[in-house]
Amino acid sequence: MDREISLKQQARRRTKIYLIVFTTLLVAAFGFIQFKSMVEPSVKRSTFTTSIAEIGVIEATVPASGIITPEYEVTISAPVSAKIEQVLFNAGEKVFAGQSILQLNKEASLLAFEKLNEEQHVNRNKINQLSLGLQKSLDELKTQYSIKQMKISSLETALDHEQSLLAIGGSTDENVKQARLTLNVAQLELTQIKNQIDNQKATMQADLKSLGYEINIREKDIKGVSDKLKNTAISSPRNGVITWVNNKIGAEINEGEELVRIADLSSYKVEATISDTYADEVKAGRTALVRINKTDLRGNISNVQPAVENGTVKFSISLSNKSSKLLRSNLKVDVFVITSYKENTVRVKNGAAFNGSEEQKVFVLEGENAVSRKVKVGESNSDYVEILSGVKAGERVIISEMQDFIHLSKVKIK
Repeated sequence: MDREISLKQQARRRTKIYLIVFTTLLVAAFGFIQFKSMVEPSVKRSTFTTSIAEIGVIEATVPASGIITPEYEVTISAPVSAKIEQVLFNAGEKVFAGQSILQLNKEASLLAFEKLNEEQHVNRNKINQLSLGLQKSLDELKTQYSIKQMKISSLETALDHEQSLLAIGGSTDENVKQARLTLNVAQLELTQIKNQIDNQKATMQADLKSLGYEINIREKDIKGVSDKLKNTAISSPRNGVITWVNNKIGAEINEGEELVRIADLSSYKVEATISDTYADEVKAGRTALVRINKTDLRGNISNVQPAVENGTVKFSISLSNKSSKLLRSNLKVDVFVITSYKENTVRVKNGAAFNGSEEQKVFVLEGENAVSRKVKVGESNSDYVEILSGVKAGERVIISEMQDFIHLSKVKIK
């Protein structure tokens, strides 16, 4: 016979059932949470880089490369063909204006100088000889002219005498005609001598002028060699540092051959090259940034070479701070030519998340999640990217590469 269960036992049984159900639900909920956490996409915070969107300036740039060079560098060439006799300073040493750097042996140049002087003496003697010879010929012609004048006077008297005799019957027409003919011939000879005198004077002037030109040219040659001889003691034209010197004592060098390079290492410039793709962006006067060890030095493009060589355009940059301690001769640097300037724009640091498209997806941190946003990108440079829409100032944007999650709208952050 069944016994009736007491109320106390019934209450105890219900409590037990409730505990079993609660425990089962609790275990199920915990298991669901764990499963969800295992299935839901997530990323560790340490695996990505972020940047807080801020209001600031954006300078659009195009990349180039450059090399630091002294702003002032002078090359001294050999003034004459000679041998290197003595080297007083080596590369890397400082020199002051007027200091001798090396000495040249000038024996060969001295011989050439003496030869020129001798040739000049010969030319001057030629002028004297020519002058004497021409003057002698001129004097002879003048004497002939005077004699002919006297002869004409005598012939004129003879003609008058024949005409007088003809009038009284003491002569004939034939004698008068002969006397007149003789006079006419003498007058023509006088004119011929006068023309010879004029021609001789013109010839004398032309010959003397030609020799005078030759002497002047030779005089300039002599002065040029003399000046070069004075410069055989190669000296520095300004204060600076010797960057290179031909220190091979006894070596024979030709006129015009490079001997020394001196640079003023207190002032620098940048010689840069850029792809011809950006040739239209490189203009004289534009601002450029020169990056050295994460430090930017500003400058302006001073000149642009018009020719394109091997797909690149060469240009020079005059730095605002020409004597920065960061500057070193022949140091390779990154150059950025500024093409536009904007103020009060929303910007974030540039990173692998930005692919160059005008519209793209990025992830923005919202609590424990990274939420996908569609943004519109404006100008950019190596440091910052302008955000035209999709992100507000103060929001934190993931700027590292997130391509594996680009198809998701949200990613859990661990």
